[in-house]
Amino acid sequence: MTPEGQTTPDGPFVPQRLPADEWSRWWGLRFRLRERLALSLTLVPMAYIFGALALAQVIPEIEGQDDLLRLGIDADTARTILSAVAGGMIAFTGLVVSIAILVVQFGASQYTPRLVNRFRRDPRVKHSLGIFIAPAIFALVSMRVIGENRATVVPSLTMLVNMGLLIAAVIAFFLLVAGLLDLLRPRRVIAQVVGQGRQAISAMYPARLGEAAAPLPAPAPDLPVTLTLRHDGAPGVLSAIDRGRLVRAATAADVVVEVAVGVGSYVPSGGVLFRIHGASDRLDAHEVHRAAILAEERTIAQDPAFAIRAIVDTALRALSPAVNDPTTAVQALDGLESLLMDLAGRDLRGRGAVADSHGHLRLVHPLPTWPELLDLSLTEIRHYGADAPQIPRRMRAILEDLLADTPEERHAELRAHLARLDSAIDRAYADPVERAHARQADPLGIGTRALPVEAH
Repeated sequence: MTPEGQTTPDGPFVPQRLPADEWSRWWGLRFRLRERLALSLTLVPMAYIFGALALAQVIPEIEGQDDLLRLGIDADTARTILSAVAGGMIAFTGLVVSIAILVVQFGASQYTPRLVNRFRRDPRVKHSLGIFIAPAIFALVSMRVIGENRATVVPSLTMLVNMGLLIAAVIAFFLLVAGLLDLLRPRRVIAQVVGQGRQAISAMYPARLGEAAAPLPAPAPDLPVTLTLRHDGAPGVLSAIDRGRLVRAATAADVVVEVAVGVGSYVPSGGVLFRIHGASDRLDAHEVHRAAILAEERTIAQDPAFAIRAIVDTALRALSPAVNDPTTAVQALDGLESLLMDLAGRDLRGRGAVADSHGHLRLVHPLPTWPELLDLSLTEIRHYGADAPQIPRRMRAILEDLLADTPEERHAELRAHLARLDSAIDRAYADPVERAHARQADPLGIGTRALPVEAH
């Protein structure tokens, strides 16, 4: 745990207060529910199924025994139409599921398995499945009113609603195909991850570099570890932490809670999860354990490094000999530059520490530092892509742009990465002409030369 007053690369260590929404006692529950709903492929289609069932009960009641629209359809024709719709849409839904699975398979192999959940979270897929199955359910239930009590009148409003649902399903299919094709575009995939990553950066690093920290009363003193709490459940990934719950528990017991692992880390059964600093006899250990949200996969919400990881993995897939697509890797570097530019201007001071309402330090949790995030963004791409001329040229343009547009505090690491880039180029290119070409900064990889740094 970093003692108060200790100087970090971004300045003195100052605990921060949480955003208002994280103080809610229901934050952890809302996060868990939101994740379950986002990953569920059944909830939205089930809503459409129940809606179709309800509609099939209500429409005949509205129409009664009259042919309101005077369509003049006989009972046999109506049954044939409804049977065809029911059987056809069930088979059609199976076809759409097969297409969606192929898209997921292609995305996992072409980009990274880390993005599979992105397809699963897409609301267009869920709503489309519901719209496809709704006409079948409506048609099956509606067939019971055709010829009911030997009636010769066919409920035309029921037939019209069924045709309307069928047309809606066809339109939804066209929109789904367009959406799935859009999801396969590298630029679109990377842009969506960058957008989520920027939200996570704002949540975990809210202050800009150089902003004066709000004056706080003296935080709690640095105390020795008096209690270690281990994870006693099934192993998983620390997806998020309920910081508000931890601060309330620590305040009630007058202790400091330290999260032993960072968000995104794997936690085995029996692994150390929390360390308690200070007298722990009044601490509610169960409440502390409930603040750890474990899942099967990492999520970006409190883990901006995961957004970087997903984009880097996309670049590495593109640079593999089996794919050999450096242009996609350059597009990934475009996204990384956006995230790095945002991070470079953030004040990392004390982001891993939270104070209570009186300004006393109550929570410490690890967060990636600027050097770690820079290494994560560039090291592997440089290692695997140095011999593809687009990559070192684009990477140099990123580093030079960052040097020109970021505070001086960030420059030491940037210059170190420039030196490592030069070393990688020297190893990859024996020909002096090719080496000189690879050393030029180019925002497109190959296609245009960057302006000198002095001209920015």
